Amino acid sequence: MSTEKALPNDTGWQECIELLDRLPSMPIEQRVEAIERLIRNPSPGIRSRSLRMGAAAIPDDRIKEYLRSDADDVLRNAGVEMLKMRGNRGFSLTLQLLKDDDPDVVLQAVIVLTHLRDPRALEPLRSVLHHPDPNVIQEAIVAIGQLGDARAIPDLLGFLDSDSWLQMASVQALGSLRSPVAVPHLKKLLTDFMAGPMAAEALARIGGPNAFRALANHFLRFRNEIDTETLLGLLAHVLEGLPRAPAVPEGLEPELETLLPNDNESIRVAAARCLLVLATRKKDDEALVQVASFHREAQVLPACLHHRKDLIGRLITQSGVLRAWGFLLAARFPKSAPTDALVKALSQPPTADQLPPILRALEKITVPEVGAALLGFYLRLPEEQRASVHPLIKLHQPALRQQMEEGDEIESSTRVVLGALLGKDPESIAERIRNLDTGHRVRAVQELLDVEEVVRLLPWQQWLDRNPAQYGSVAAEFASRTGQRELAPAFRKLLKEKPEPYLIRTVGELGDRDSVPLLIDLVEPDTPLEPLILESLGRIGGPDARAALREATQSGRPPRERMAFRALSRCATEEDDAIFRDAANHSDWYVRLSCAEVLGRFSRPENLAALAQLAADPVPIVAQRALSFLEA
Repeated sequence: MSTEKALPNDTGWQECIELLDRLPSMPIEQRVEAIERLIRNPSPGIRSRSLRMGAAAIPDDRIKEYLRSDADDVLRNAGVEMLKMRGNRGFSLTLQLLKDDDPDVVLQAVIVLTHLRDPRALEPLRSVLHHPDPNVIQEAIVAIGQLGDARAIPDLLGFLDSDSWLQMASVQALGSLRSPVAVPHLKKLLTDFMAGPMAAEALARIGGPNAFRALANHFLRFRNEIDTETLLGLLAHVLEGLPRAPAVPEGLEPELETLLPNDNESIRVAAARCLLVLATRKKDDEALVQVASFHREAQVLPACLHHRKDLIGRLITQSGVLRAWGFLLAARFPKSAPTDALVKALSQPPTADQLPPILRALEKITVPEVGAALLGFYLRLPEEQRASVHPLIKLHQPALRQQMEEGDEIESSTRVVLGALLGKDPESIAERIRNLDTGHRVRAVQELLDVEEVVRLLPWQQWLDRNPAQYGSVAAEFASRTGQRELAPAFRKLLKEKPEPYLIRTVGELGDRDSVPLLIDLVEPDTPLEPLILESLGRIGGPDARAALREATQSGRPPRERMAFRALSRCATEEDDAIFRDAANHSDWYVRLSCAEVLGRFSRPENLAALAQLAADPVPIVAQRALSFLEA
């Protein structure tokens, strides 16, 4: 083993990076010695890269020596980290180390198995439970819990009567295994001064009716002696995981009600969650206020309401997050949603965060009364939100057709849009759009861009020639969605007059190479348009675009280099892979990720060394991407 313990004091970061870059081409012994020096470097990035390379290059016997280095914590830790990085490739060696005579080596092997979580480790770990060293046993208990295999429960139960160190490890493992078999055994420990809190947490992780009863009875019996906030939170967690409300132990409901006005917010909210799951109904309104004051996310239904379909009618007529939760409940139980309450609720305009839950519910509720109320709901929405209701209009076509015939106050452009959504002849709809005045026409077209059979019939070129300022944005969106490259000359003309972001984006999405000179002329460093221009050049590709992007990668300005490398990676050819080989040790991980993708695309022999270097990158996504190409 190399006796060199550290890099020279004057070895800088750049010299270490250069040494890392040379590693793949070194003879194996020199490579090992270099890695042993680099892992002592204080830089996390250098150490991480050297460990990854060591995991791939250092022989098994050398790693065993590292683990036996009692006097060298750095080497011993490096051996453990390398085994972890090997993943399943290091599994066999780790199992061998379980039989080592040195307890410290066995302990390190168990730590690695805890990290790997390989189910094949169960039986070897069970045998380690009889090891003479208690530290090894404790770590083995934790590792078994991480495997999630209930077959080990009989082994773990025996440690509940051991010394506190092993007892607490066993309690933690039983909670991780989540088997109801452990509930009566953990229940006995709830009154233990040391293990009690951990046993309560383990019961909460296991969940189920028996765990609920154990925690509830413990709460009632020792109400004034326990940490109310913690136990009540665990109780709420267990209740929310039950498929239905359980039988309520006598005295629990009144005790929870007394906690609703508590000074501690966590206690108030946990008590409210419990009462809502138990569905006692007496304090629903107060409990809902408490939960809404804490859980303010309108798109996520709190778990304590998952089974409260009886609250749908009350909630959907409320305001704020309560209204959104009511519609999320209606989506879960569409047959239980009261029609009268739904119709009333739809008469009130939604806030932006309430709209998605409302749409989710109305996708599943197709009764005619709701369809009839949908027209008014749609008309009250701001124009930019109306497109989100299109699928529902098609779903409720019969009721809406009747409403359309009876509604005299519908704006002309809106009537055209609704006609298209209700399946009227596309040619007649296109004709009606052409007959609208300009303002109404643009609004109608913007909303109908997803109705391709209509918008393809419209005279886009004529409109752009006549009024480019008014039609430019909507025409660009149409062209991008449908790939209408014949409109590119009109967008180039507009781009010359005024370089709007939407025009830069559109010529890029259309892959219009005639726009490349215009885009290159528009590039100005550190301007808001620069990132968009570089991205569009990358989308378009071709010799001129690639040349401009290659030049941008050498700008010496990190933000611009990052954008340029990413854009160039989209359109790179084999002529460009040298620039990506040279950038494989770039300080920006995003640039290195682009290098991995390009070099992996052109897997020529000269690119493999750079890919191998990137496979040992300290940034996981870079290393994984490079490794996937090498394995392929």
